[in-house]
Amino acid sequence: MQRGSININILEIISLPPERWRETKQLRLEALLAEPSAFASSYEDELAFDDEVWIARLTSAGKRDGNMTFFAEVGGVIVGMAGAHWSAKAKLRHVAEVYGVYVAPEMRGRGIASALVRRLLAELRALDQIEKVNLTVNSDLQAAVRLYEKLGFAIVGTARRELKVDGRYYDLHSMELYLKKI
Repeated sequence: MQRGSININILEIISLPPERWRETKQLRLEALLAEPSAFASSYEDELAFDDEVWIARLTSAGKRDGNMTFFAEVGGVIVGMAGAHWSAKAKLRHVAEVYGVYVAPEMRGRGIASALVRRLLAELRALDQIEKVNLTVNSDLQAAVRLYEKLGFAIVGTARRELKVDGRYYDLHSMELYLKKI
């Protein structure tokens, strides 16, 4: 089924079981190819991962073992993803980091990224220890910056020339959102 012809009214934000690791791998590699300046990891790095790495990621996310990942599924097709991880260290376990937010290009502009991040934030709020959520975003990706600001994130700094892709440098905004009053 072509993604562009999918009826968006049947959008579901779900977790995936480990046996659907191939879909996760396919979407992540697509993301790294389509938007190389949006991620710290590269296509080449993750293409080299053994299948067990992809299975372990979904297994860990399913247990909420320091991370969680949600996927946007429309008509049985995975079209987006968003993840978060947090430390087990006593001094850091109150902070989660959002990563890997991606929606297939032909599915953008339909509220899918917003739905993914909202679900992620709701699940993080439900974890008693998480008080704050951080993320970094390429400052050139204005649609992403606006989305995060709309969801309550604030830019707290900008790292200049932080990411280098194909010889070009990109600045990264650091953004944060407090889930609970401290």
